[in-house]
Amino acid sequence: MCLQLLDLDDDVLLAIMQTLRVKLVRGKLLLVCHRLLKLASSSAALGCHVDLAFLGGAKNRAITPILEELAKLNRDGLITSVKLGNHSWGSTTTKKLTKLFPALESVDLGTAKKVARGHGLLDWSVAAVPHLRSFKWCWAFDCHDPMVMNLVRGRVLLEELHLTHCEGDGGHSTSTGLTDELLIVIGTSCPKLRKLQLQGHLMITSKGVEALLKGCPALSTLTLSTSTIYHKLPDQSFARVTDECRDAIEARGIQLTLTSEQITKPTYRLGVD
Repeated sequence: MCLQLLDLDDDVLLAIMQTLRVKLVRGKLLLVCHRLLKLASSSAALGCHVDLAFLGGAKNRAITPILEELAKLNRDGLITSVKLGNHSWGSTTTKKLTKLFPALESVDLGTAKKVARGHGLLDWSVAAVPHLRSFKWCWAFDCHDPMVMNLVRGRVLLEELHLTHCEGDGGHSTSTGLTDELLIVIGTSCPKLRKLQLQGHLMITSKGVEALLKGCPALSTLTLSTSTIYHKLPDQSFARVTDECRDAIEARGIQLTLTSEQITKPTYRLGVD
């Protein structure tokens, strides 16, 4: 099998490597010869993307050792996309991630928890991660306006932002919720934004949506969901858009989704390949 692989040209070998899980690519291939070592240790072998989600499993599994091992593959420093699973996140994990993967453009935090605690997403500022185009986090508990503003300010390259479960983690948080003020900041900071999805403890009106429309001419998809786990009262979470604002959205051809179903319990999703 190895001899047959060596008969293939580099482009074909890289295409094969991109279809394999990271562990499989890094296991036997690295021991075969210098040529395969060089190819398998390049960002091209991973399609410039590292998927750590399938290494998830136990929610208390530390992610730092995993990052350090996989960063050895990023010898050319050109990995631009990282997807994470249900890993344990420490107060210095973000700094380690951005140091190990300095060219990040796309980040999917998956079901990682406690990402914002301790530093309020300041470690995700434009100064720390200047090339960010896509940011997704489906377990964004304890995330509120000031934290997300730290992430989006100055993001002239940002095209996609997905945040779900943006609410207090039970009774542990004194300040939660995303408001018009966040949409106003996004409107002044993210001119290339195409897709925005916010779900959780929202307090949004037409004022914020209109500011978003004004500042984001490329916007094509807007999803606002007031579905929450812990905030059950209707007046605690809302997205109120006037008919005039809806008309403006429709005139722009923007896909608008407003939902308000209540979530009865958390759905823990383990990472998959």
